[in-house]
Amino acid sequence: MAQVTLLCGPACAGKSTLARELEADGATVLSFDREAWARGVHDGAFTQRLMASIDADLHERMASAVAAGERVVLDASLSTRAVRDIWRMRCDAMGATHELVVVRAPLETLTARLREREPGPESVVLAEDALRRYVAGFEWPGDDEPHRELRTA
Repeated sequence: MAQVTLLCGPACAGKSTLARELEADGATVLSFDREAWARGVHDGAFTQRLMASIDADLHERMASAVAAGERVVLDASLSTRAVRDIWRMRCDAMGATHELVVVRAPLETLTARLREREPGPESVVLAEDALRRYVAGFEWPGDDEPHRELRTA
């Protein structure tokens, strides 16, 4: 049975670093940021239309990978329960087991990492105030939502 790891957390938490480690161990990584970069979005300014298109493409690629029995990692913020529920339902419909891994770091660490970031396929660069607003509005999984937490600093 295919295994899907759903990574959840804000920008600069360490999701892409973890995804690269899992990729080096043979997992197939599906990344919102990589896909947006490939489509020419280098500033984190995602439109709803672009997000929907990327979502549909990653869903299709996940279905192919699961059908092939691959281990899959979804590198995405998954910032709301509703979005996480959709991806879990997709995994269930494909017959894949899944795990939600929440990647966290203190806001001070996130902002320090943001200051050091160079734009790239896995490094969306935001203004510090935008990062703070994003973290403040992040819907973290509660006790009723099975997950494993990884603190990166």
